[in-house]
Amino acid sequence: LKRFFDLILYFLGLRKTAIICGDSMLPTLKDGDIVFFKKYKQGESSPKIGQIVIFNHPLTKKCLIKRINIVNTNSVGVLGDNIELSEDSNKFGLVNNKKIIGLVTSKLINLKLKNFLSKKERSTFLNPK
Repeated sequence: LKRFFDLILYFLGLRKTAIICGDSMLPTLKDGDIVFFKKYKQGESSPKIGQIVIFNHPLTKKCLIKRINIVNTNSVGVLGDNIELSEDSNKFGLVNNKKIIGLVTSKLINLKLKNFLSKKERSTFLNPK
């Protein structure tokens, strides 16, 4: 039901999609998976421990996806579910909330929709690690 709701919101322009590249979020998310996310707006929604977040790497131009493990006033700590293959807060420290792009709301499973949404112009590609 949540995925269906996200799909409707996607077509209304209220959800975005991102394609997972890499294995840092295994087993939750694997390479090629597509997730729906809502844009993060500082002051309107607050990140919570356990949420999966999409953000700009604090030191490079990569766009990453990780799970929040620490929440401070203006920043979050993030970890990949697959610690051994993850570039996360253990390596670059806390992420300023201004770097957050969106909060993941669900993962797409339907293969036909996956093929449709995986077109380059429809989804954000997330960098490996």
